[in-house]
Amino acid sequence: MSRRRLALVVIVAIALGVRVTYVATTGHTVFGQARTGEIARNIVTHGRWFVRNERAEAYVNMLTTRRNRLVDPGSVDYTALDRGARFYPEISESVGSGVVFAGLWQLTGSGRYLWLQLLQALLDALAVLLVYRIAMQLFNRPRAALLAAALYALYPPIAWDTVDPYNDIWAVDFTIAIVAVYLEALKSTNPRRWLIACGLLTGLAAYFRPNLLLLPSILALATILATGWRVALRRALIVSAIAALLLVPWTIRNYEEFHAFIPTRSGVWEALWSGLGEQPNDFGAAASTAVIKAEVQRVRPDLHFELPAWDAYLKHWVTHAIEQHPGYFLKLLARRAAISTLWMHDSLWMHRGSGAVLDYPGGPLAFAVQRPFNLLQYMLQPAVFLLAMLALGLTWHRFRRQHLILIALVLSVLLPYIAIHVEARYLLPAALAYLLWIGLGADLLLHRLAGTLARVRRRSGTGRAAEHTLQQQPRPRLRQRLVEIAALR
Repeated sequence: MSRRRLALVVIVAIALGVRVTYVATTGHTVFGQARTGEIARNIVTHGRWFVRNERAEAYVNMLTTRRNRLVDPGSVDYTALDRGARFYPEISESVGSGVVFAGLWQLTGSGRYLWLQLLQALLDALAVLLVYRIAMQLFNRPRAALLAAALYALYPPIAWDTVDPYNDIWAVDFTIAIVAVYLEALKSTNPRRWLIACGLLTGLAAYFRPNLLLLPSILALATILATGWRVALRRALIVSAIAALLLVPWTIRNYEEFHAFIPTRSGVWEALWSGLGEQPNDFGAAASTAVIKAEVQRVRPDLHFELPAWDAYLKHWVTHAIEQHPGYFLKLLARRAAISTLWMHDSLWMHRGSGAVLDYPGGPLAFAVQRPFNLLQYMLQPAVFLLAMLALGLTWHRFRRQHLILIALVLSVLLPYIAIHVEARYLLPAALAYLLWIGLGADLLLHRLAGTLARVRRRSGTGRAAEHTLQQQPRPRLRQRLVEIAALR
């Protein structure tokens, strides 16, 4: 046990080192930093919660593009930008990371993203301990748990995501925490307190990634074989009810602002329309937010960008496109399923990207020959998925119930985005299951290799012992001579 604890301390230290290294060396392209900073700035500077100045946000986005790195709100002069500006209530993006940034801003007195990045790096490094605990709860194999924790500590796409001052890494860590607490409830003789904790975590997680509200119910569904449907239903209802209570203040705020029932955020129809534009089409869908904004304002200039009425207007566009082009939509779903699993890759963690593989001069073969290291980076995530599926298949009969829980986790992450819109950063929470499967498979492989080596040693030792016994036995002629001498006497 002491060696195991020491190993965990070392793994956490390595995880933190990797993440802090990314923070110190990376910051060129990130998601949502202007929105996060704008929410935090208005809380700290103006005392106005969950509003944004679009003119200030656009200016910071322009600076980010020009400098190709993060622009801290504390380094920008907003005097002219705030003069006569109109502040719009935030509803299209989750506000969790902005509130955390505002709290750190108040504590440190500095409007630098560095403090949020360091906090995210620390929390994600500590999540290694939860990964270990989840593996122990599922498989009860210490080596498999340590391997899974080590893989999580070193997994580059997640480590890099801690640099992004946005909601994505929080979604990963909340997923891990929810799964860990729910498994504790399954094993506990007094599960109610764990279910309450799971509900609180889920409610908080919804302020960072709303689809996490589905996770506990899907986990309960996956454990019906172990608990029965009555227990599973009761646990799902307890967790969901507590999570819903935490969303009541936000829902009331949204009703007062927009006179509509919005428990989390709007933007679903915009995401669907953007998703329809992932591939070339003849009905006008585009993946670019700027293009979508221009198209809507051209026909409905009275609708303000990203407010609920603006998003609801896109509903007609989406439904009409799917009705008129069902074949295109089905092909799009198949493509999303592929890039969410076997062809999943996100080159941003490679610092400057791997470059285009398929469009590389000379083709993929030339890319592999001329840029082999970039090819290894590009193929990391598909290789992780394939190894995970191999381990799942080989260990299915032995750990069927445990695998159902992890499959439920993967489906809860992938299916909403396959249906709406896929980006690699959305899919990172599913990596928890993949790394757990690989850790288990590696542990069982090592166990089998150790057993094979032990058998070889035993056989080798038996052979040497037999040879030694033969060497100790008298030679046949000498033995016969001794018999003759004895007869003469």
